[in-house]
Amino acid sequence: MQRVIMSFADSLKYNPPFPERTAKRSISWDVEFQTWPSRAAMEKTIQLQGKRASHYTDWKPVEK
Repeated sequence: MQRVIMSFADSLKYNPPFPERTAKRSISWDVEFQTWPSRAAMEKTIQLQGKRASHYTDWKPVEK
């Protein structure tokens, strides 16, 4: 898994190499992008966090 952390302003221009299996989340004033080995793994992580209360650091897919 590849992780990239950047400022919010820079994240608006960022195009991840594999948007179909990349998710992002907020960390304070920064944004973290993470690329999973497969889309299914990313969706499983997002599904598991949905079983608890929502939080601003939850992963959100880059591509819907």
